[in-house]
Amino acid sequence: MRRAFTLIELLVVIAIIAILAAILFPVFSQAKAAAKKTADLNNHKQIITSMYMYASDNDDRTCATHHDLETGETIADLYTWFEPLYPYCKNRDIFRDQVVSQTPTLFPNLLTLPDWNVRRTDYLINGFFSHGTSFTIFSSPANQIVVGERHSNIAFFDYHAWPSAPDDNWERGFLDGSGYQLGDVDTDTQVPDARNVGRHAQGNNYSFSDGHAKWFRFTQTLDKTKPADAIDNWGMHNVDNLPAND
Repeated sequence: MRRAFTLIELLVVIAIIAILAAILFPVFSQAKAAAKKTADLNNHKQIITSMYMYASDNDDRTCATHHDLETGETIADLYTWFEPLYPYCKNRDIFRDQVVSQTPTLFPNLLTLPDWNVRRTDYLINGFFSHGTSFTIFSSPANQIVVGERHSNIAFFDYHAWPSAPDDNWERGFLDGSGYQLGDVDTDTQVPDARNVGRHAQGNNYSFSDGHAKWFRFTQTLDKTKPADAIDNWGMHNVDNLPAND
């Protein structure tokens, strides 16, 4: 006598497999996201270490960059903050985040940049540290952000954590997770994006001037005594509330 599974038995097995898949797939997805978050945090640690190594060879100062191409200047005049760090890191891929893949749609001051994909970085240096600044000038190094994460749709290299031209807002819109609350990207084409909550578990990793790196939600990097959308709420991005230095 031949034995075989009945239709009901097959349906039960399929239902069990479907239930297990529904339970396990989100777990696998979360584990994958956690691994990418950890890899990104490792990038931050290597970047800030490279910056310290560079500074130790250059009178305790970060490199002086030239990110804004003026009229008449060419791509040869561009000098990014991360290029001087190449000799101090083993792999240039530390300036790329594996979760960022789309082509930026906004190019403030870099509309004519022909080789963005060659020079691209997925991290933004705080403007305080892009002009030959000493790491020791801030009162609370453990709370002063040096490197943040670039908004994936904006092709740029740094951001200003102080009132900046042309609208006297700080460029929090350049950062991933800022949500464009202030509308402070200096281009008329940007629009608010409610999905801009951060690319790692609704937050981002940040490097600090004491050499450590840590994950925060963007709002956690702000001053809790001020409204999150206050024009002067730059929190850990400008821990000493320094004046405009554009």
